[in-house]
Amino acid sequence: MLAFHLDPEAVPASRPHSFIHASAAWIARELGLGHGSSVLDLGCGPGLYAERLAANGATVLGIDVSARSLAHAREAADERGLPASFVHGSYLDVDLGSGHDAAIMIYEDYCALSPDQRSRLLRRVHAALRPGGVMLADMTAAPRFDTLAEGRVTEPDLMGGFWAPAPYIGTRETWRYDDLRLAVDHYVIEREGRTREFWNWIHCLTPGEVADEAAAAGFDVERVLGDVGGAPYDPRSHTFAVVLRKRADEAPER
Repeated sequence: MLAFHLDPEAVPASRPHSFIHASAAWIARELGLGHGSSVLDLGCGPGLYAERLAANGATVLGIDVSARSLAHAREAADERGLPASFVHGSYLDVDLGSGHDAAIMIYEDYCALSPDQRSRLLRRVHAALRPGGVMLADMTAAPRFDTLAEGRVTEPDLMGGFWAPAPYIGTRETWRYDDLRLAVDHYVIEREGRTREFWNWIHCLTPGEVADEAAAAGFDVERVLGDVGGAPYDPRSHTFAVVLRKRADEAPER
C-alpha cells in the first residue's frame, strides 16, 4: 500500500500528488497554518500532507495505524529537519495531545467509521483543539451511493496489486444498506498459503448529517466545500469537505 501512497498518479491510497501539493498550500493559507501553529494530521499515512504543512512552518503531529507508512514519514521529515512527529496507533485511542490550532482528516476516512466511532472521534478532536480551533475533513457524499452495487468478484492481483506483492488472489464482496446509504466491502486476500481479511465501511453522507454529528460534539460547520483544495460545493459531486469550528464557549454534549 505504501507504494500506492508514494506513486504521484495512483489513487487507491492517496490522491494525485499534484492535488495534494495544491491542497496543502490552500490549507496552510486558508487555516493560517504557519510558524507557531500546531496541526493534528489524523490518518497521516506516509506524511504527504504533514511534510508539506511542516515545510510551511507548522508543527505537525501525525497519527496512523501503518508502521511502514510512518517509518517513511519520519525519515522524510528527519531528512529535511521538519517540525513533524508521528505516533503509531488509532486516532480513536492514542493520545492526540492538546492545544492544536487545527486537525485534518483527509481521503474520506471519516466515512469509513461507524456513527459511534465518528462521535468518539469528534469528541476527542474537540478536546485536542484549542478554543476556536478548526477541523477540516472530506466526506463521501450521498450521490456516490447510487454508483455502488452489490456483487462478488475474484481475480488475480485484485485492484492491481494494492493488497499485497504479486502474485495473489483477491476476492471482494459488497453489500448495500439502502436505508442508511451504507456499503460494506469484504476483501479476502490469499497469498502463499496465507489468507487475510479486510472490511471497509463506506457511509455516504450529506452536509446536514455531518453538521448534526459535529454539533453534538461541540462544533459548528463554518464552511462546506467541494474538496480539501477549496473547490466550491457541488451537490451532485461524490465528495465534499467541511471546515468545523470548535465552539470557544461550549463543551460537547455528554
